[in-house]
Amino acid sequence: MALVFYLKKILIAGLGSIGVEIASAFYHDFEITCIDHGRYFDVVKQKLPEINLIKSDIHEKGLIKKLAKDSDIIYYLVDTGGVVGCMNDPTKFYEINTTKFSNLVKELNSFDIHFFLLSSVFVYPNSQNCTEETEPKPETLYGKLRLKQEQILENNNIKSTILRVSNIFGYGNFVKVGNPGAIEKFVENLFSDKQLTIHANGNQLVDYLYKDDLIFYLKNLVSVSPGEIYNISTGKLQKIIDIAEIISNIGKTQYQKNIKIKILNKSEIYPNSPLATPSKIIKKTHHNPSLNFNEKIQNMMSAYLQHER
Repeated sequence: MALVFYLKKILIAGLGSIGVEIASAFYHDFEITCIDHGRYFDVVKQKLPEINLIKSDIHEKGLIKKLAKDSDIIYYLVDTGGVVGCMNDPTKFYEINTTKFSNLVKELNSFDIHFFLLSSVFVYPNSQNCTEETEPKPETLYGKLRLKQEQILENNNIKSTILRVSNIFGYGNFVKVGNPGAIEKFVENLFSDKQLTIHANGNQLVDYLYKDDLIFYLKNLVSVSPGEIYNISTGKLQKIIDIAEIISNIGKTQYQKNIKIKILNKSEIYPNSPLATPSKIIKKTHHNPSLNFNEKIQNMMSAYLQHER
């Protein structure tokens, strides 16, 4: 009697740059369906031709029910620009991340499906050494809405794994980032012979996690039992000005770019990242994401040049 091997089926809701990386990482071991408005469909069709692509809004009424019937795992990656995006358009962010999200989750009540939510460390108070046991007390609207999503999953008894992720940086293997953050903008400016511009005073503290570390963790968690929360972070805060100096120095020594840093000292208030400790995920995977930050910056700069060729 022949053995029949069943490939688990993954649904990726939101095919941004991180979604493309997840699809690539799981491509050979899972059947994958991606739903999105289609920004990166052309490159995915070329690089990952066996992936099923659906051009639509995941929040369309009834759609998630149809897709859930043939899915074992959902990665919910819908975002509208992070903390800054939420500050710039709070009404849009609220609608997508609470009202529409709640309606979507209610349609999954009857399905035996594992829901992975990429939440945020911003659900924590702005304090030190927050573990998964720390009581969430978000101080930003972004954090409050992310916490609301976690609560919606819990209140609807959805089998879920919550990933409280810090700020992601880095370019993908196939696509660059859709919403470039400070590090991406510094790199792009450096290779365009423009000043590295810091809009505030440069003292904002951020926990930056390299995208390869995020994908490593996602691959290692795909088979875990639901019901857990993990901090996906480095547990280290860095000043924006210090990161700009690292990129400027690498530009000088490796690319002969003598680019200055310009601090505008504008009055914009960008919140510091809460410091969430990743001890639990490090213990589970034996992988420390805080190591070799400068090397990761160098890899990112090389990836940028590859994309520009």
